[in-house]
Formats: sequence, C-alpha cells, structure tokens
Amino acid sequence: MVKPLQSHQSLEIVDAPLVTPVTLAEAKEQLRVEHTDDDALLTRLIAVATAYTDVKGALGQAMITQKWAQWLGPNPAQTVVLILGPLQSVTAVKYYDTDGALQTDDINNYQVFGTEFASYFGPKDGFSWPVAQDRSDAIKIEYQIGYGDAPTDVPDTIRHALLLLIGHWYENREQATTDNLNDIPWGFEALLNIHRNSWYG
Repeated sequence: MVKPLQSHQSLEIVDAPLVTPVTLAEAKEQLRVEHTDDDALLTRLIAVATAYTDVKGALGQAMITQKWAQWLGPNPAQTVVLILGPLQSVTAVKYYDTDGALQTDDINNYQVFGTEFASYFGPKDGFSWPVAQDRSDAIKIEYQIGYGDAPTDVPDTIRHALLLLIGHWYENREQATTDNLNDIPWGFEALLNIHRNSWYG
C-alpha cells in the first residue's frame, strides 16, 4: 500500500465536508440490504470508510468539498506548494503581525500556479508576503479542496472503492476470521491508484 498523507502540524481543517461520498441508499443497494435494521451500522461504516480514504487516508485527496488551512513560517519562498488537493480555490491569506494580532491580507495580491492536483501559490509580481511575527504559524493560507459538493461529483471509481470497503467490513465484522481474509478487499487499492498522483508523508 502506498504511504498516505500523514498528520502534519502545518495543516488543519477549517470546514468539514457536509456529506459523505456515498449515501446510505447507495450502500444498501450495493449490499442488497432491503431492511432498515442495519442503517445505523451502515451509516457508521460509511463514515469510517470515508475517513480511512479521504485527505489524510489511503487516497490522499479530498473527495467532497472541504476547507483546510496550511500554516507557514514568517519568511516563506516566493511560491509555496499547496499540500492538499484537488484545489478549488484559495479563499484567504491571514497572518500574525509583529504585535501578534491575526490580520487578513488582500487575496487579490496572490495567484495560483499549476493544476488542481499540483498547485502552487504566491504573491503576484510587485507584491510580497506580509511582514509577520517570527513564529512557525506566522502565515495561514486557507483553501477549498475536493471534487465537488455532491457525492456524484466524486469519480465513480473512488466511490466504488468506498463501496467495496464498506461491503467488506459489513460482511466481516471482526478483523481476524477462520477464512484467512485480507483486511482490505481486492480492487480497493487498484481503483484508488487511478487517481493518486502524489502523497505527502
């Protein structure tokens, strides 16, 4: 398994996704479950599979739209790498001034380079990063990432990988069994590999 995005002190989530990449109805259809007895269990499995796969998980990308903050030191390079993706937009540049007060810079002074999966960000020509206090979290870039707001905005290959994982966990309630089953179903990694292009870690 490819090494996923690891926990990093310079990253924090600002706005979490509002929905999951697959719905309860889709999971039940995949599993041919026609009753409501296991709705709570399946809802939990969807949430766990999403967390296992999303930004800091196996995929290393955001699925549903969410906002993250990336903190920089006081003297960053002219252009910095935005660690997470796929990028939708950069929404704010904030910084601690020399008195330690959090300020908001003019977003129009900055520009994005590259692609949604390999994004770079920095001041436009004639502008510079703000003068900030000497601290590791001096400058805060807030940006929105993900394939879109709705489950159907996420590629079907990723959504199907999630359904495979949910189905595997639903059918196998314990980690160890007498059938020598794998922890992760066949096809899950292969489907995610279609969309992986880089990981931080």
